[in-house]
Amino acid sequence: MHTLSKRNTKTWAALLLSGVLLFSMNTPSYAATSTEALTKPSWTSSSLMLSEVNAQEDVRIKEIHAVPSKNLVYVHSYQPVTKINSKTALDWNLDSLQALDATTGKLKWNVIFHEKSGPYTTYSNSLYADNGTAYVYMEYSDGTKKVYSYNTSGKTNWVKTVNAPSDLYLMNNGTLMIASSTGPLSNGSVRSSISLYDAKGKLITAKTINGAVLKAGNDRIVVDASKQTKVGNYWQQAANPKLEIYDLTLNRLSFYQFPTNANTIGDGGGESLAILEDGSVIMRANFDNTGNKLMGFGSDGKLAWGRSIAGNAFVQTAGNGYTVFTGQKLELYTMKGKVTERMFKDQQDVLTVVEHTQDGNYKIDFVNTGYILDPTTLESIHEFTSSPEDMKGYSTYTNDIIYNFKNEALSKYVLNTANN
Repeated sequence: MHTLSKRNTKTWAALLLSGVLLFSMNTPSYAATSTEALTKPSWTSSSLMLSEVNAQEDVRIKEIHAVPSKNLVYVHSYQPVTKINSKTALDWNLDSLQALDATTGKLKWNVIFHEKSGPYTTYSNSLYADNGTAYVYMEYSDGTKKVYSYNTSGKTNWVKTVNAPSDLYLMNNGTLMIASSTGPLSNGSVRSSISLYDAKGKLITAKTINGAVLKAGNDRIVVDASKQTKVGNYWQQAANPKLEIYDLTLNRLSFYQFPTNANTIGDGGGESLAILEDGSVIMRANFDNTGNKLMGFGSDGKLAWGRSIAGNAFVQTAGNGYTVFTGQKLELYTMKGKVTERMFKDQQDVLTVVEHTQDGNYKIDFVNTGYILDPTTLESIHEFTSSPEDMKGYSTYTNDIIYNFKNEALSKYVLNTANN
């Protein structure tokens, strides 16, 4: 990120002060919501363990995604496979995308990304459109890399081969963005290829840019345009990157150089970089001698403010707002300032976090109590109790339903809609 001159330093201080002055306190009391006990699931699926190869005895989750309009639940999982012969150079993964009936939990279809005579998978990722289209990225042991599009019947819409390691992003106009990069050149500079496709797999636009894509979503693309530094055999991104923001036409809107005393790598919990629905961008950094700050960039891409937060704060976004969770306090902000806060006295787990649910709410789980919260008010949509063992494992929430994966199977828990 850019080194600030003395003039820019004063500008930064003024921006920080203006951000503080925008805070408006609103701390309402919350009426008790009917709390229900999650004890018995509506259904529990059969084991999702695959038997095609000699896999280890566990199934690990990449993603669970429900499609209420199609009465489907997707489970993208993988099973670690131990090297067993000379034909397999490394341990690898048996990846699958399974679609379950949301009413019964019965398997409707399954795609396995491995053939006995073909290469094995080494890395994968997936994301899902609102209409149920599933996009899956796979890297194979022979060096090939592919992007698959599946419809809700499990049929292939299209397959594309990409030439470099890639990340997938869904934008707010329904287009799929594929960002590919071969990694730093000998001087540390990075080049990335950005391609936007429509739902039919038709290329809309493409561009090669300087820098590595950090994140994309809604109608913004955030890029680190700094050179990387080689440490031993590895390249390391700049702790104070030069941030560039692009729109969906792949035009650069703005750039900002973080000062030399900033470190944006790996500090704090939750989202370190997020794109709000209106195109605003929030990024977290730790500044020498002053601590953690959130940096807010407006929908025009320009720096709007900086707000101090605790070093142990957990940050999560939803819609046009974001939350800061510290200790027992959950605070809600928009780009304009503080909206409200809420205190929780529930017993916390060591890893208590705030999640952004599939349907755009907040979810927070304590040791024995869980909450689904309205993203604009922090009021409870649902409050439920469960034992730590009940909800152990990977879970996701959407539309009054919690899907929980445990002991190789998926379970569905329906929350009482009378709480709404």
